[in-house]
Amino acid sequence: MSYKNSRHEWTFQTVILVDDETNKSYYIANGLLDRVNPNYTFVHKEIELSITDNTIIKESDHVVSTHNFSEGFVSLEHTEKLPNGAIFDLLCMLVTVNPIIVKGDSKRREIVVTNELMERTTVTLWGDFAVHDGAFVEKLKNDQPVPGLCDVRVSKYRGTFGISTIPVSSVLINPVFPKAQDLHTWYTS
Repeated sequence: MSYKNSRHEWTFQTVILVDDETNKSYYIANGLLDRVNPNYTFVHKEIELSITDNTIIKESDHVVSTHNFSEGFVSLEHTEKLPNGAIFDLLCMLVTVNPIIVKGDSKRREIVVTNELMERTTVTLWGDFAVHDGAFVEKLKNDQPVPGLCDVRVSKYRGTFGISTIPVSSVLINPVFPKAQDLHTWYTS
């Protein structure tokens, strides 16, 4: 909802944060919703939520269904058509996890993922994603987990297609929604 008066213009938006382990919901009031600064390509492509001293965050009893959440994830076969630098959410199956590579302050780990068509591609986990999430999926690799990769970026370099994490990415392991569960059932059968 948008509002305007002689001195100000503002918008009320609904933001849903879901804790994937306990499915808790939170009410957020008095946050600032701004336009995205185009100089920061690693943030959400449409909106930016700023928390201020006046922002109120309270846990809510409202239950949020994650059923429609999965609709935003694309399959691997659709990613190669995206332009270089595009940010998207990917649902895939883990194939292999490579060792972490450390060069100075830079840390990266490559994982290989696949889809229902058995097409494979490399996802590069950078920084803390390489250290923490990479180690976690490495421990689970024999269980054939389904990674849900949120806000990852297309990387086309010297004709090679790849996918990379960026600072605002999220790595979900075995997300609990039908699309992910169906993919896991198909892959393990």
